[in-house]
Amino acid sequence: MFFEDFQVGQKWESKGRTITDADVVIFTGITGALNPLFLDEEYGKKTRFKGRIIPGLLTASIAVGLTYQLPSDPFGEGFVALTKLEMDAKKPVKIGDTLRTVVEVTDKKEREKDGRVYLTIRTLNQLGEEVMTLKMEILCSKRS
Repeated sequence: MFFEDFQVGQKWESKGRTITDADVVIFTGITGALNPLFLDEEYGKKTRFKGRIIPGLLTASIAVGLTYQLPSDPFGEGFVALTKLEMDAKKPVKIGDTLRTVVEVTDKKEREKDGRVYLTIRTLNQLGEEVMTLKMEILCSKRS
């Protein structure tokens, strides 16, 4: 999408994606986030979460990935860069949870040759509970 294609108030909803053990193992291996809370079920059982949880940055990464897969493709041809990302974790996510996102254009600011588009990405689990909110600023080219 180009800057002109975004309209404040516009919303999209992604498909769902179920989190697997392989997702956690690959993510923690790549990032080095080898926290026992993510990898050791017995350790996790002794915490307030009563079991393993997935890393918040993995939840955020999956939410952004689901946004990339929207039919409108907000990160398509006109997309230049992700310039800001704020994360607000609200509930733990566990292996077996299915996540989907609701993406809303909350603002846009035109500049001479491009513009900034502000998105709010609400990440929901299979029960419809909001597990994370991302606020994203992207830089987009203009059509002309």
